[in-house]
Amino acid sequence: MTWSNVPGGPPQSSPTGGPHDRDAQQRAEWARGGTTLFPAGRIADRVSTVLLLVFGAVVTLVTAVVGIIALVSATAGCDAATGCSPGGYLGGTAIAVGGAFVVGVATVVLTIGAWLRRRSSWWIAAIGFVLAIAVITWGGVVFADAADGVGTAGTATAAP
Repeated sequence: MTWSNVPGGPPQSSPTGGPHDRDAQQRAEWARGGTTLFPAGRIADRVSTVLLLVFGAVVTLVTAVVGIIALVSATAGCDAATGCSPGGYLGGTAIAVGGAFVVGVATVVLTIGAWLRRRSSWWIAAIGFVLAIAVITWGGVVFADAADGVGTAGTATAAP
């Protein structure tokens, strides 16, 4: 990192040049904060951000595994004779898994951008996690709606 990419440049030294003067402290603080993506004052922000990103990734992976298993199970007995169409199952699984993946990637990109700009990032990860849960829920509703309609088309109940 060079001094030229910071607006205003580095703090300038005073003629006294003593180790306890304010300018030397400012230069030291600037250099410490300017050399890492994890400055000491932001450890809690980084830890909470990383934990939220990991939880989102785990939820997405679990959703993918459960979605694939549910898709295979639901479409195994699905044919034209039962009035079943695998499109609803596939659509629900795609919305849940694909949507959570897209939200996760966008969240990681925005979080890294905030880290590079030295901004707080926990809220980006929190919003991404909530959006991933919302997309997974939406996909689950679409999948469940397809499952509720199986075998009900064309059936009639006999009157006593």
